[in-house]
Amino acid sequence: MRLRVVDQPTLDMGGMIAGGSRVVGSVAGDPHLYMCTAGFVVGDGMRTGLATAAHCPDTLSTRDADGVETALPFVGQWGWGNQDVQINASPVALAPVFFADSARTISRPVTAARPRAGMRAGDVVCHRGERTGYSCAEVELTDFAPAGDLCGGACLPTWTTVAGPTCKGGDSGSPVFLGTTAYGILKGGSYRANGSCAFYFYMSTDYLPTGWHLLTAAQDTAAVTGADDPAIPAP
Repeated sequence: MRLRVVDQPTLDMGGMIAGGSRVVGSVAGDPHLYMCTAGFVVGDGMRTGLATAAHCPDTLSTRDADGVETALPFVGQWGWGNQDVQINASPVALAPVFFADSARTISRPVTAARPRAGMRAGDVVCHRGERTGYSCAEVELTDFAPAGDLCGGACLPTWTTVAGPTCKGGDSGSPVFLGTTAYGILKGGSYRANGSCAFYFYMSTDYLPTGWHLLTAAQDTAAVTGADDPAIPAP
């Protein structure tokens, strides 16, 4: 669920390229700009880049606090079955950090990833979307298969659903996390008749494309919980 941008993109006040950033791009033959949210920083051993949703525009860019626009060249996209992920390279080496707060003023390091096999209904996760900001809610399903052809055909039952409470167009690709642990990348949402978010669903970081991996920061201690996050659930 990317979103058309009709005004000038807000500046990223964090002053750096990071997960959770606002990214914009255009589609061939369409003069409009579309907005998504960057997920997490990834690497292939030679390059670093941002992972976002595959249904976002191919070529993306972001802006820092000084208004400097940085192009993020398209590397590839994977959108079949259990994946909805796209990699856009960075011209500079990126640190494994992401914005978690709505205002994009505070970054967190990524210290670990939680695999899909470790998820249970009732676990709590958070996400930071460009349209809806920061929120946390409970996991509902860990084997969800979105209906229709949302995965370049039928979707596999590998998606995790979260009970909102907020999701809107423009949140696509955003990081799903708890504390400094990465969980996945938001794909889409389901909406009630009044337009409110019934639930959103995300792709686990387990399904990042072959050759690319989640970058993490080396720490002597285990992953910590952010000041506003709920407690990390027991395995």
